[in-house]
Amino acid sequence: MSRPTLLTLLGILVAAAIAALIFQRESAGPAAPAGATAESGKAATTVATASGGKPSTAAKPVAATASGRSMLDSAVSNASERAPLPPANAPLKSILAELKARADAGDTDAASRLFRDMQTCAQVQRLNQTMPGIANRVLNDTSTPASPAAAQRSERMLDFVQRNLDFSKSNAAMCADLSAADMAELVPATLQAAQLGDAQAANCYVGANLNNWPGLLDNPQWVQDYKSNALGLANGAVQQGDWSMAMLMAQAYGGSSRNMLNQITGSNAQQAYTYAKLMSLGQPTGTQQSQRSTNALGNFSSQLTPAQIQAADQQAQQMYQQYFNNTPRQTGDVANAMRACQGGP
Repeated sequence: MSRPTLLTLLGILVAAAIAALIFQRESAGPAAPAGATAESGKAATTVATASGGKPSTAAKPVAATASGRSMLDSAVSNASERAPLPPANAPLKSILAELKARADAGDTDAASRLFRDMQTCAQVQRLNQTMPGIANRVLNDTSTPASPAAAQRSERMLDFVQRNLDFSKSNAAMCADLSAADMAELVPATLQAAQLGDAQAANCYVGANLNNWPGLLDNPQWVQDYKSNALGLANGAVQQGDWSMAMLMAQAYGGSSRNMLNQITGSNAQQAYTYAKLMSLGQPTGTQQSQRSTNALGNFSSQLTPAQIQAADQQAQQMYQQYFNNTPRQTGDVANAMRACQGGP
């Protein structure tokens, strides 16, 4: 067989193989999103919500966003086939577009990485603004003789300042050159990670402080997004056994003005008592109820009838059994989750 004939035959064979491969992939159909199951489309178990304790159904977090974005292909939805994330501490400016594109395609790891890096850089910016003034005040306080107790407080403050300065320094390269427009991605990135199932992002988003949302005045839609998504995320997280979210719900129904969720739930003594009771049931093993917890239960119960208290007790017990497996939380669970949302040391 001549060389030109052999090359022609090889070309025909390669083309046929490629066509067969394309036909096979198209026949298989699109890959299912990560974490999707036969139950993912069903509403989650009923949990009390804003309107005076009326029930509401909230879907548990799944690997798709509320806006209808879904994963593009198996390389995104299958964790074992995803491209590796950029190296840790890579300059966020240089990887922001990549992480955002992957998160938009449903890559849960990329969404979580984007959320955490942006939280860190937002905290670095806040520390760079506040720490110099705090450091000067602490140094001035320590320059004059003081009582032993005051000296101990100053020492603790110096340690606090040093830890935060070290945090800013260690993350300076990662957070360099980020513009205000870049940092405005923090809020949508947090919501997106929460919608894709990141529990820490959900806690940060639901427990948000508007003062920590860079670019809020230029993006009023964020407030509407919060109103549309926060309560569903909160209910879904409680149904996943999230003690931090249970605390946020107790604060919201209890009327805490520092909790944005209260603007959605409103104050409701029966629901506040229910979540306070739930937190009481989940008291860490070997510890005593705090005075604050005891006072909360007493305060809310004084506003309820015996029948309402009985119903709330039953609801709290059912939630503790169904969502938390009758298992107390670990000491520090709630506080550590809230601190993590600040992105600091």
